[in-house]
Amino acid sequence: MSALAWSCCNNGLNLSSRPVVEFGDWPGRIVFGRGAVARLGMEAARLGASRALVVCGTSVAGGPMLAKVKAGLGATFVEAFSEVAAHTPIETIERGVTKVHALGADVLISVGGGSAIDTAKAIAIVLASKGKLAQYAIRYEPGGEMQSAPLPIPLIRHIAVPTTAGSGSEVMPTAACRDPQSHKKLLFWDGALVPQAAILDPEMAIYAGARLTAASGMTAVARCVEALYSGKRHPMSTALALHALRLLGTGLPDSVESPHDLDARGACQIAAAMASMAALNAMASLVHAIGHIVGGRYGLQHGISHAILLAPAMRLLLPVIGSEQSLVCDALTGGSAGQVDRSHASAADLIDQLVGRLPLPRRLRDVGVAASELSDIAGETMSDYMMANLPTPVAQPQVLALLQQAW
Repeated sequence: MSALAWSCCNNGLNLSSRPVVEFGDWPGRIVFGRGAVARLGMEAARLGASRALVVCGTSVAGGPMLAKVKAGLGATFVEAFSEVAAHTPIETIERGVTKVHALGADVLISVGGGSAIDTAKAIAIVLASKGKLAQYAIRYEPGGEMQSAPLPIPLIRHIAVPTTAGSGSEVMPTAACRDPQSHKKLLFWDGALVPQAAILDPEMAIYAGARLTAASGMTAVARCVEALYSGKRHPMSTALALHALRLLGTGLPDSVESPHDLDARGACQIAAAMASMAALNAMASLVHAIGHIVGGRYGLQHGISHAILLAPAMRLLLPVIGSEQSLVCDALTGGSAGQVDRSHASAADLIDQLVGRLPLPRRLRDVGVAASELSDIAGETMSDYMMANLPTPVAQPQVLALLQQAW
């Protein structure tokens, strides 16, 4: 038996009984290191761009981050569109499109967390599709696979500068925006959405507050764990997820407790990119599916719902990887798990301990989710496209029971 086949079988992926797996999603160019933002002008020139519109929120625009970006872009900088809002409201996208047209911008520089990067991606979709945003959203029917129409190409060029601990959107072919009227999210997946370059500069991350750092970092943690128990997992995704989880296990709480620790910030940035690549290729499932629903209903940041839901989901789904659970414990303890009980419960307990070090709410009730709505949330979750990636069938009553545990 080849080494690859052995690894697959011993990671719960029996090649003789499962469909062929692929590792096909990989990021664009990544530039990593302290002061890397100074190379923005060079990266824009590499893409043949000369008029850069910076897409950011007010916190970036009102502080030293924008000054660093402008200095890095030099004469390429045209203006900043600083209206980014949480969950990427559709009306914000429309105003961004108007700004691109007015300025003749030929490259978007997104600076911030997932909302900033998703705003730039959504602007690109609207520009390419002549405003037909919903036409290219993901469609999913329970029991099937996600479907979406391919985007018209080429899209406007895009360089992402993440400033949080775990969005990962800078390397992903995905985007999301929220319709405030319907309280639902439009989700997108297309290879054309991957930014042509990502600038990972830990000096740009030190300005993120403790709660934002913690929440975005828990998105990366959730991607790691869900990639590990995914029904589409394979050795390469597992390797990325485990090392990213190891980096986050220490880097995330250190970034919260010592915000100017550049080593910790850098570890989180690299881990977020690795976690995203793992989840892209192995796929996430239950935690992310519920996150899409509560995010649309309550405007709840994904990382917060992930922090609340991850440990209960692990207790339900992590047993599918069998003895490989010990690797999860090792990653979360830096290899010092020793002789502790390495059951799935102990891995979930370690996640609980990690979340306990972060300034985040611990229960759904603490973020405004009403107990009377749990049944509806469970029902809507069953129709989310991420549910196609479960490692074992999960029925609606099980989703409801998990939500009740987390409430």
